[in-house]
Amino acid sequence: MQGLFLKEQNPVLTFGAQNGAEAVVDLVTWDGAPAIRKIRAPKMYRNPKLDQSLRSRRTKQEVVILHATKRARVHCPKVLFVDPDKCEIIMEYIQGTHLKDIAKDPLYHKISKALYLELGKAIASLHKSKIVHGDLTTKNIFLKERKIQLIDFGLSFFTERIEDQADDLHLLKQALKSTNSPSTSANAFSTVMQGYEMEVGGENVRMVSAQILEIERRGRYARVD
Repeated sequence: MQGLFLKEQNPVLTFGAQNGAEAVVDLVTWDGAPAIRKIRAPKMYRNPKLDQSLRSRRTKQEVVILHATKRARVHCPKVLFVDPDKCEIIMEYIQGTHLKDIAKDPLYHKISKALYLELGKAIASLHKSKIVHGDLTTKNIFLKERKIQLIDFGLSFFTERIEDQADDLHLLKQALKSTNSPSTSANAFSTVMQGYEMEVGGENVRMVSAQILEIERRGRYARVD
């Protein structure tokens, strides 16, 4: 972590804060370029010392995971500055198109197969590096210069469990359903799994796929109850 503590600057606020479930996010100017500042705000319902410890640990873990993601050759924001005591990260601002908006692109039908194959390969590369994103929704997947970019690793963690990897993919499957027609979302997810298999192999993809079906079965059972 030592090398991550760069010389602190005073970021210039570009637009107002956006409050998420876990953190407050601002678009700022850092060293003359747009950047994202993310601060994990205190939770008033927690013991202050426990709260500080949890927020600081999660801040450090997010930075470690972002660097591990880069090592896995998956595109994600570059960390510019981190202060675990303030629970603050400043990272590269990724300008691109949300995955949920890609279908509006006139070239969508020409690029969609390659796009979803690349997304499957990127997720597989994360999982091979023992990283689960934790929030693989279409708002956290960008397309920039025809390259997949993943953002918001606040809920990410290290794991080798097939169940956790299946949860990642199941969430993406549900997100695709919410932004596409049934046939389009089914084709998109099938292509994602093809790309995933290219990286992890047939045996692993069968285990993950079986676990996704089990997650869906449990969901249907819970709704019946």
